[in-house]
Amino acid sequence: MRLFNLRTVYCFLLAVILLSGCSNSQPLLAVPEQISYDDELKIAQISQLLSKKDLDTVTRMQLILQRGIAYDSLGFKAFAQSDFSYLLSLNSEISDVYNFLGTYALRDGDFDAALVSFNTLLELDPAYTYAYLNRAITLYRTGHYQAAERDAFQFYQYDVNEPIRILWLYLIEKEIDSEAAKIELQKRYDLINDKTIYSGNIIAFYLGKISESKLMQNLQQGVENNRQLAERLCEAYFYLGKYYQSKGDNERAKMLFKYALANNIYNYVEHQQALYEMKLLEEE
Repeated sequence: MRLFNLRTVYCFLLAVILLSGCSNSQPLLAVPEQISYDDELKIAQISQLLSKKDLDTVTRMQLILQRGIAYDSLGFKAFAQSDFSYLLSLNSEISDVYNFLGTYALRDGDFDAALVSFNTLLELDPAYTYAYLNRAITLYRTGHYQAAERDAFQFYQYDVNEPIRILWLYLIEKEIDSEAAKIELQKRYDLINDKTIYSGNIIAFYLGKISESKLMQNLQQGVENNRQLAERLCEAYFYLGKYYQSKGDNERAKMLFKYALANNIYNYVEHQQALYEMKLLEEE
C-alpha cells in the first residue's frame, strides 16, 4: 500500500524543476527513474513462462532475450549478463547479445573482452550501427585514437544530423589534434538540418555559442514527462563533465558525472561512461 500518490508527486516535482531553471549552485534535476510495478511484473511473468518444461528452444531463447533486455534497462547488469551468456550457449550468432556483453566489459574496463565482443558482432552483422560507436569508445579508452576515429566516423555517417554522433567523434578527434577537431566540430554542426534540438545545444555550448545556463534552459523545451527530462539530463551532464574535464576542472567534472548518473538511465552510453569516468577520477 502506498502512503501517497507517486504520480502526483512526480508531476509536482517535475513542474518545480522546469520552473526553477539551472545555476551552478542549484542544478537542474529530474526525479530519478524508478523501477515500476509493471517492470517487476514483466520480469516475473517471463520467468514464470521460462519455468515451463515444454517450451521449445526458439521460444525459450526469445523469452530469455526479452528478460535480459528488461534486466539491462533496469540496471540489473549481473542478471542480464547471466541471461545473455546463457543465450550464447544455445546460439552463438545472436548479434544483440554480443553488443550487450561488450558494453558490460567496456563499463568494467575489460577492454580486451569488449573488443572481442564488438569484433564478433561486426563480423556477424557489419551494418550493426551502434557496434561502431561502442568499439570506438573501447579504442578511445585504450588510446588507439586513429582506429577509434575511423569507427566513430562510420557511426557518424549513418546519421549526420544526430548531434550525439558528432560529439563522440569530436571527443575522439581532439585527442589527435584539438584545433583540427574544433574546426571539424563547427563544420559538422553547420551541416545539421535542425539545430534547435536539445542535443544540438550541447554542441553550441562546446563551440561557445551559448552559455551553460542557456543550454540547460533550452534543454527543458518540449519536455513531455520525467523520463524524457531524465534522459536529456543524463546526456547533457555527461558531455558537460567531459567539457570541464578537458579544461582541467576535475572537481566540477566529477560533480557533473554524478548528476548524469543520478537520473538512473542505465541503458544510455552516457550513464555507463559517466560511471567509468568517476572510477578514473577516484583513482587519481
